[in-house]
Amino acid sequence: MISIELLVYSDAKELDGVRIAHDGWTGEAVLYSHLHTDLVCLPKNASIPITLNAREYEVFTVVAIKEMSIGSRFAPIGLVNMFNSGGAIKELKYETEGKSGLISMKVRGCGTFGAYSSTKPKRIQVHNEEVQFHYDESSGLVTVSLKSSRQRLIPWGCKG
Repeated sequence: MISIELLVYSDAKELDGVRIAHDGWTGEAVLYSHLHTDLVCLPKNASIPITLNAREYEVFTVVAIKEMSIGSRFAPIGLVNMFNSGGAIKELKYETEGKSGLISMKVRGCGTFGAYSSTKPKRIQVHNEEVQFHYDESSGLVTVSLKSSRQRLIPWGCKG
């Protein structure tokens, strides 16, 4: 059995020359467990203990949470059926107007797309068509099924 403690450093700006933080980052992050499909929010400088038995493995995606000016918080995980889930996100834009916000993404691939949202989205559109989505209020995990593999723009509407 192996025990690991994962710590997300809020003051980290670069890791081996790669920028890991973005504007609006308060030091909070989400941790998505691919095998258990769990989403955990980690406050600034928090750690989480992880224990693996012999011959077990786990893949985690860690994403910084963006604090939007409307008070909502968001973190795109990507295609959760892929170990490199964030690699599917090709473009990401945040826009706010008044008491609402819009998050637009270009995503490559198909499968289940996941993201953390502190509030339930008003709607999710794929190619300008509103689609069904699932929102887990306890974790903030939003999932939507992407059926075709061509690039798409996904606008997310957030309540203010």
